Amino acid sequence: MKPQDLSRYNLDLAIPTSLIILAELLIFFNHMKAGVVVHAFNLSLLILSSIYIENRLYTALMLLPLFRLLNVAMPVFFNLTLYTYPFVYAPMFLPIYLIMKEKIFSPSEAGMTLKGFWFYLPLALAVGFAVGWGEYQVLLPGAIMPTFSLEHILTLTLSMIIFVGIVEEFVFRSTLQTVMEERLGPAAGLLSSSLIFGFMHSGYHLPLELLYVSLAGIAFGVLFWITRSLPIISLAHGVTNIALFMLVPSFPETMVYLIAAFSLLFLAAAYLGKKLPSKAAIDRWFRGKLQTKY
Repeated sequence: MKPQDLSRYNLDLAIPTSLIILAELLIFFNHMKAGVVVHAFNLSLLILSSIYIENRLYTALMLLPLFRLLNVAMPVFFNLTLYTYPFVYAPMFLPIYLIMKEKIFSPSEAGMTLKGFWFYLPLALAVGFAVGWGEYQVLLPGAIMPTFSLEHILTLTLSMIIFVGIVEEFVFRSTLQTVMEERLGPAAGLLSSSLIFGFMHSGYHLPLELLYVSLAGIAFGVLFWITRSLPIISLAHGVTNIALFMLVPSFPETMVYLIAAFSLLFLAAAYLGKKLPSKAAIDRWFRGKLQTKY
């Protein structure tokens, strides 16, 4: 079958995404070795395909099995989970660097801009706290910090924003959502990338967690639509995990006030700055997105 036939029938998208979901389902049902084998096969298939076929869809999808394999293969250096995040996520900065160096995705597509950062900062915090609060109701985890020392607070904050936030949001929003929108359109692209984001949390072995994270992916995806900013969406993701693993387990009564305060702050800033979009403007923007072709 010719490369153009693969694209015509969406096989270049359907085959690797199906393998990703299959691998994650195997992990979900405690078949870790089988899931790793499927991910390794898929990664090899994507690498070989990218050699012979110029299609940045392969590059975006390649990051998913690569991330899972790095996650599974990383040795345990510390007994305290808090210190493991940088070691698990840091290796992903190499493929991110190479993707940007080779200009497979432009800085604007990846959201590498600080434009509008201070304006959208309260919105990112409100979304992050709200998503983290909701996910806590699903997982009910304990705090992963042994004490509330400055060292532990800074380690958790920097790990969740700089490592977890940037890496996962580059993978799922900057690249995956971008190529899915190009191929399937804005709504289907958002939903499909969010669904894959949910399946990539199969390690919790909770069906409700897969559903919740998929919905969280939609929230992050819409925020990325609005801001087109990797720093903003990485911050929102990082704050989600800070709320999940530190604030909600220890200070659950503060969450309503934090979410409300930052939501009102953003609405006030948007109103005073006349930056709230009208319905007509939203309709024009969405129609423009629908006209995007792969």
